[in-house]
Amino acid sequence: MDQYEIVHAGVRETVPHVKEGSAPTGETDAVAALKRRKVLIAVLVVGATAAALAVTRLMTPLYEAEAGIMFNPRELTLVGATTQQGTMLPSEETARKNYIAIVRSRGVAEVVVDRLQLDKLPEFNPTLRPPSRTQAIADEIRTTVLGWLGPVLEYLPDSMRKTDTSWRDGELSDERLRDEIINRFLRRLETSSSDASRVIGIRFLSEDKQRAALIANTVAEQFIIRKRDQELTGAEVLARNLTQEVADLNKEIQDAERKVDERRLALGIHSDASMKALNDRMADLGRQLTAAAGERVRAEAEFAQAQSVRGGDAGSAAQVLGSPLIQRLQEAAAGASSRVAQLQLRYNDQHPQLIAARSELRDIRGKIAEEVGKIQNARHNAVAIAKANEAGLRQQMDQLKAQMARASESEVDIAVLEREVEAKRTLMPQLTQRLNNANAQIDYLRNQGADTQVISQAVVPRFPSHPPVLAIMATAVVLAAGGGGVLAVMLERADHTIQSTSQLRSITPLRVLGTLPVTRRRRRSPAQSVVEGSDSAYLEHLRTIALRAGAAGPAPVKVLLVTSSVSGEGKSTAASSLARMLALSGRRVMLIDADLRAPTMHKVLGLRRNRGLAEFIQEGLGLDEVVQRDEVSGCDVIAAGHCRGASADVLSSLRMQELIGHLAITYDTVILDSPPVLAVCDAHILARLADRTLMMVRWKSTQVSTLVSALQRLSDDSVPVDGIVLSQVDGRKYSVYGYSDSEIFSSGFRKYYTH
Repeated sequence: MDQYEIVHAGVRETVPHVKEGSAPTGETDAVAALKRRKVLIAVLVVGATAAALAVTRLMTPLYEAEAGIMFNPRELTLVGATTQQGTMLPSEETARKNYIAIVRSRGVAEVVVDRLQLDKLPEFNPTLRPPSRTQAIADEIRTTVLGWLGPVLEYLPDSMRKTDTSWRDGELSDERLRDEIINRFLRRLETSSSDASRVIGIRFLSEDKQRAALIANTVAEQFIIRKRDQELTGAEVLARNLTQEVADLNKEIQDAERKVDERRLALGIHSDASMKALNDRMADLGRQLTAAAGERVRAEAEFAQAQSVRGGDAGSAAQVLGSPLIQRLQEAAAGASSRVAQLQLRYNDQHPQLIAARSELRDIRGKIAEEVGKIQNARHNAVAIAKANEAGLRQQMDQLKAQMARASESEVDIAVLEREVEAKRTLMPQLTQRLNNANAQIDYLRNQGADTQVISQAVVPRFPSHPPVLAIMATAVVLAAGGGGVLAVMLERADHTIQSTSQLRSITPLRVLGTLPVTRRRRRSPAQSVVEGSDSAYLEHLRTIALRAGAAGPAPVKVLLVTSSVSGEGKSTAASSLARMLALSGRRVMLIDADLRAPTMHKVLGLRRNRGLAEFIQEGLGLDEVVQRDEVSGCDVIAAGHCRGASADVLSSLRMQELIGHLAITYDTVILDSPPVLAVCDAHILARLADRTLMMVRWKSTQVSTLVSALQRLSDDSVPVDGIVLSQVDGRKYSVYGYSDSEIFSSGFRKYYTH
């Protein structure tokens, strides 16, 4: 290339600098997060362990003594218990729970406290215990705070202004003090029992070892006494109840027998013969009723025949009624009728004989009719009498039936009463047997005691069992390790900085040229390490970046711009190191500090700032007046100088373009150090004068959102970016973080980084 030609941004192809949908978060691999934060986790574990140990030292040591009692399975079937047939007996589990409830009852606790006079010991009586140092400090703080808040507390209710210090002030009432002593005793009392055992362990914690054993043995003793008293009381109550039940049952039997007799007397039934007489009488009435019904039917038939006889028909009356008188009257009527017929032949109707014959005939017929009427009335009366007899017999039968029905119902009631009496008589021996068993149990309990015994006396412990130092410390270690792990993962999730080259590739499609590690000797600048060659790893990574950026090789680029998103990302360090390395390799290199607002290159290389790029453009100084020489590397440097106007106007001037064009022809490589992209627009101007633009990103410092904003701004202005470099990487941490390219800092590659 005989003449350098500036390649403008519009000529170079640009692509979007930020991938669509790129997540602005860091990697959150849990294992990697734990590795990164292992120091934090270790500090938390050590601190928690030390705190747990300190807490155990501040806690009052307690001694534990245990006594063992065993109950007999005979208790599961109480002698003389009034359980119904088929009722399930209590299980051993139920009995065990009942015994444990008795051991931990307030009744047993009160007896033990009174017997051993525990209310006179500071361990149980809070009014006798002097306040601890912690309580004294808390009271002092409370008094001080209440003094400060005095005006405010006047407006608060009394319940919010007062705090309960009555225990320490000795102002507890006797009832509350007694209740507190019992509660403290019960908090120290513990019980244990396995499911397949009849043994119950009674444990007690006390500040005094001998007192712990004494209280455990006393609780076991009082439990046995209380159990015996309860069983004896229960047996006595059961005996009294059974005695009352026997007396009541005898009375009920007598009352039921009396009711049966009274019911029989009320019905007039004394035996089965009475019921037989009723049945015989019922049969006799049935026969009489049948005969009466037949008589009624016969009378009704005769009355019907009499009713069928017409008034003057003597022939029919004689046949139907069968009366001799009527027959004689009919014969007389026939003779009278014959004489009337003969007289009618001889005489006229007015003849006296004819009139007399006719009058005789009428009289005879009147007598026949009168006689027929008498017979009809007699038969009508016979029907009425037959009906009355039948009705009377039916009424007697109904009454007898009702009497027999009442007798049958009473027999049923009597049978029920008799069965009840029999059942109660059957129950009487059972109640008597239960009563005898209850009395036998009372005698057994009075002579032998309850079926519970102490199988192991509590012995005086040698060492305190509380606090459990190892358990507390182990718990603290586990909780601290778990909490540290969770905190480490949360911190990693909250860390949105750039942490790896793979993360850069997930954010942007731009080329990632490599990484720049921090130098081993922190007191020396990287640019100085390049000259001395004291850090071969830094030099090798720098050469890789120079080669991939096109600054080294057979056809190197002429103008290289180094910029970053914000300040402090190592762009000036990278530019100075790259310039010195290329100069030491025999190239003619020009390094220009184009950060006119906050220049640092003269400090890095130990040069003067009085004349530089600003004076060259604004005052028209010659190039030889502003160029300085880096003696240790042979690199030419143009410092920033003192800009008296807008830096953007200076960098976009025609003289600046001519300068870059001239230097590109004169030197092998021209390196420009620009201000940050997000600070000012100077990098946009300089990128249009450069062949390559490198974006520096500081490891674990630059936020993802910051880089995305800078790249988006360059992409919006069509400013090309040719590569990204991850700077100031801690190689040791990077190699254990588990990144996809963490092998580049592994110990296996160190042999390649030697002189």
